Amino acid sequence: MPLIAIDRVTKSYGSLQVLKGVSLDIEEGEFVALLGPSGCGKTTLLRAIAGFVDIDTGTIAIGGHSMANEPPNRRPVNMVFQNYALFPHLTVRDNVAFGPRRNGVDKAGIAAIVDPALETVGMAAYADRLPAQLSGGQQQRVALARAIANKPKVLLLDEPLGALDLKLRKRMQMELKHLHQKLGITFLFVTHDQEEALVMADRIVVMQDGGIAQIGTGEDIYARPANRYVADFIGEANLLPLEASADGALRIVGETELLPYLAPDGASAPTLLIRPEEIRIGAAPDGGVGLSGTLTDRVFIGNATRLFVRTASGQSIVIQQAGAGPNDALRTGAQVRIGWAREAARVLTG
Repeated sequence: MPLIAIDRVTKSYGSLQVLKGVSLDIEEGEFVALLGPSGCGKTTLLRAIAGFVDIDTGTIAIGGHSMANEPPNRRPVNMVFQNYALFPHLTVRDNVAFGPRRNGVDKAGIAAIVDPALETVGMAAYADRLPAQLSGGQQQRVALARAIANKPKVLLLDEPLGALDLKLRKRMQMELKHLHQKLGITFLFVTHDQEEALVMADRIVVMQDGGIAQIGTGEDIYARPANRYVADFIGEANLLPLEASADGALRIVGETELLPYLAPDGASAPTLLIRPEEIRIGAAPDGGVGLSGTLTDRVFIGNATRLFVRTASGQSIVIQQAGAGPNDALRTGAQVRIGWAREAARVLTG
């Protein structure tokens, strides 16, 4: 039995349907990310699990028990918000103690809960400070300590890293991942940042227009996206429109060279997905794909260089190579040949 069972959940605000029959099972101890752009329904789903949003139809169960009549304070979950929602007039220790104290835990019991929680997130030395005396990353750790002090079955995280600068956000991604491993409780994390989802989550739920576009590990979704939407949202992608020749072979729209791929059954407008790191400047490998084009730009981004090539048909293709790359002598305007192995690309139907 899954720890969280979401079955055909719908939610509308007037004529706007935000959740469209969402079904999802989450196992105990998993770290699951709800990933998607603004307005896709991910935060609404999280808040419905927490009890802050009433669903229209469907069911949500946690630990085999329906949450239909359970208010937020009686659900076995705790939520960490993007703004952390710390009480500004309370010390770190009192912020973390708030939940246990409200639940009637005595002074000795509170110390036995609060002190280990602060130790877990590395904030024991700051117990007597006020939130205003802490950095953004420290406030986030306090919010996590406050959440885990209540010993929830599920920790719900609503874009908790969104307010942090890039460097701190990357560090906190790893800290959250290690905290999950240490605690062993279920994490459900909402984000619009694909890198966060790839770094931290055991499984990623890609949401689209109130529904689920694909569920899988980061590796599965990156290498085998279900459709064009998922391919474009996870990682950088070259998405090239395909057409069939007279004998049924596929080619990139506007190009004359046939590709070593077949059109999937029933595909009316297939698309070729090729990741930038899979393309090389030079002749295609045996059995691979080769195209001619013009180098239109090159961008050095520290650990990699991106080359932009426009083909004769006007298709724009991005190539990414490590470091400065072996083609640093190439200048914009150069005529180049690009290629990739047959198995490096994927034909998408949706």
